[in-house]
Amino acid sequence: MKQYTIRNRNVPLSLHDAVITEATVMGSTIRLVFADGIRDLFKKEMVWTGRATVTISKVDRDSSSLTRFDESTYTVCPIEQLSHFVKRGRFEIVDELYGYRQLLFRCMWLTDTTCETVELNLSHASELVIQWEDEPVEEMYESESL
Repeated sequence: MKQYTIRNRNVPLSLHDAVITEATVMGSTIRLVFADGIRDLFKKEMVWTGRATVTISKVDRDSSSLTRFDESTYTVCPIEQLSHFVKRGRFEIVDELYGYRQLLFRCMWLTDTTCETVELNLSHASELVIQWEDEPVEEMYESESL
């Protein structure tokens, strides 16, 4: 019998609990901005970075989706509506999954009148590029732990 063990990858950056403050869809490229930063796991203790940007290029829009879940139903929206969601409320990533040419963010979308789960599922043919500033935006993030 053959066997192969797939090891858990230690990803040195995490978007968990990060809030997307700006989303841009340009052709096959999606750019996400996190004004309050992301989690930096390069150091011994997790810290929040300053402003961060994630760029995903070569996105296959036919195989990608933005799905909005209500209590008993769901709606598949065009990827272009991502910026609309971000502008209208708080768009926080609560779970992130990375696969071969696949990216899934489960998010909470909060407005004055609603709290919904939204999934951003992206099929892409390139690497994610993450850029960030080293200084945290607010001191309170520095003391958080996983």
